[in-house]
This record gives sequence, C-alpha cells and structure tokens, in this order.
Amino acid sequence: MNLTSLRATLLAALLCLLPLAASAAPTLAQTRFTDQSGSSVSLRAYQGKVVLVNFWATWCSPCREEMPMLNALREKLAPKGVEVVGVALDNKTETYNFARQLKINYPIVLGDSDTLSLLRSLGNPAGALPYSIILDRNGKQVGSLLGRLNEKNLEDTLRHFL
Repeated sequence: MNLTSLRATLLAALLCLLPLAASAAPTLAQTRFTDQSGSSVSLRAYQGKVVLVNFWATWCSPCREEMPMLNALREKLAPKGVEVVGVALDNKTETYNFARQLKINYPIVLGDSDTLSLLRSLGNPAGALPYSIILDRNGKQVGSLLGRLNEKNLEDTLRHFL
C-alpha cells in the first residue's frame, strides 16, 4: 500500500467516526433513572418546571441534614412551578426506608453504576455528595451546587429561574 492509499484509507476511517464524535452526550433531562416500583423514569416529566436535582446517599451526613430543608422548600415553591427530585446513590431498600422515616415529600429515584460518570460530566469531577443541579423550565442545566445547601441562597436562586 503506497502513502496516498494509506492517507485515503485513514481519511475514510476518520470520516466514518465523525458522526460518533458529533453526537452529544445525553443531557441530565434525558437520563433514565429507576423509581421505587422499578420503572424507568426521566426528568423530562418535569419539563415546564424549574427542577432541583439533588444527588445524595444515606451514608452522607450533609445529604441527610439538608433533606428536611428540601422538603420545606419543595412545599413552599411547588405551587410556583419548582420541583425537587432526589437521586439516591444507594441501594433501594435503604433509600426508601430512609425517605419514609424522614417523610420526604419529593420524588426519589435511584442512580445506577453510570451515575458517578454522570456527576463528573455535570461539573463534579470528584463525584462528591451532596451535589445539586438546577434545570430551567426547558430542562437545560443552569446551575450546580456542591456541598450542603443554604436554604436562603437556594430559594433565591430557584426563584430567579421562575
């Protein structure tokens, strides 16, 4: 094979790979999670609302501490078009037992083995918890918050997107 043929072959191979490189990674709104019943759910169900997606685990103390505040915030802002969704990085039994104990009033879904990769792609390279993402009414990521949430700052931020 001469140099011209080799270049042509390499160019053809690269052109075949171009559609793969051009395809965008799924957005958070497109990502599928599992609910308590085992059904697959998407955050697209909340399109038209401002959504706070809170990644947490039962073994994470700051996560556990902020959940009552998230309950209260959801109750206060839901009538205005805000939804809170918890994404648990834990096993199903522990997650839903804990949510029941705290009387969580917002939807809780389960992450899977790809959720840490998702966290990294959303701006959390360490995969640390708690981590929250704000989606606008169109499902576009407009903010991210690492660590325990401050109620006043969070409420002001969410109201900004209403």
